[in-house]
Amino acid sequence: MPLTYNNDGFKLVISAGVADETKGKRRWTRVEANFMGYPCSDLEGLAALKAVLDCFRRGQLGRGESQPCLGMEAEGVLCGIKQKDKVQYLHVQRVADGRVVDEAYLAQLDAARLEMAVGKALQFLAPGTSWGPGQ
Repeated sequence: MPLTYNNDGFKLVISAGVADETKGKRRWTRVEANFMGYPCSDLEGLAALKAVLDCFRRGQLGRGESQPCLGMEAEGVLCGIKQKDKVQYLHVQRVADGRVVDEAYLAQLDAARLEMAVGKALQFLAPGTSWGPGQ
């Protein structure tokens, strides 16, 4: 049964299993993730997303124009800070062909929840392999 998360624009599926091999059994793990429809299943994408979320939660993201978090400015996900009623939000925009196609505003709690899911994906990204009978 895979581990799944689908919230705040982040979709994650972590699948694991055991494959029979001639030397014994081999464990495998597959991580599939995307944020607002943009794939981020590799170390670079997940680390970039986790860094932005961490900086937002610590108050270390500067205000101003949104910056690329995943991909490029014309094709990817942009993140920036927006304030409304004295509360700061992480403003996330999905850009395709230079146009904003989706956007979301994440509060601190949403960002914390999303950061935990990204952290779980990072944990499973580099699985260990063990060989031997019955393992």
